[in-house]
Amino acid sequence: MTSDPDRGAIADDVRRFILTSIPSVPFMEAMLLFKALPGRPVETRSIAERLYIGEKQAAALVDQLREASVVAPVEGSPSAHRYAPPAELAATLDRVAHAYVDNLIGVTRLIHSRTERMAHQFADAFKIRKD
Repeated sequence: MTSDPDRGAIADDVRRFILTSIPSVPFMEAMLLFKALPGRPVETRSIAERLYIGEKQAAALVDQLREASVVAPVEGSPSAHRYAPPAELAATLDRVAHAYVDNLIGVTRLIHSRTERMAHQFADAFKIRKD
């Protein structure tokens, strides 16, 4: 059995969603952590520990997930959230998660390509042009 890093083709709709809505691999990993515990409260501290990042970075990821309607705050617990996307988004996230599991390298390359493209666009904005 050979190991092919691009074994699973990424569907066009999933590719588009990743390129437009998944800003980083840590964002994807945090989303998957919440998705693995549907409806259960997850503390920001737990996200930090599981992703080996600081609590401030974890809090920023949780804020991004909340703004993207992936998670919702747990009433009475300011640092806890639960996976709670609307049905249509949940279906898309299921497909994204499946693509990530099926083709980890391909999906992470796609996420990184988005980040690299944005960095190049930012750098290009500061180039001095001769007119």
